[in-house]
Amino acid sequence: MSSEETEYTLNLIREVTAGRALLIVEHDMDVVFKLADRISVLVYGEVIATGTPDEIRQHRGVREAYLGEEVAA
Repeated sequence: MSSEETEYTLNLIREVTAGRALLIVEHDMDVVFKLADRISVLVYGEVIATGTPDEIRQHRGVREAYLGEEVAA
């Protein structure tokens, strides 16, 4: 999708789900961070982290697995 289509879709999801819970499976982390209040991250079927977008951004295992970062020990 183009960036305009992505923004349109995000706004539509927000409008339709206002006041409701939504479970979404998405690999585009920019979309996830813009949309979610709480995030659970799975790697090979195992939950490695659950938290707010800020907590997930800072989680070492998530950064290594999904954000393409090698985090020094």
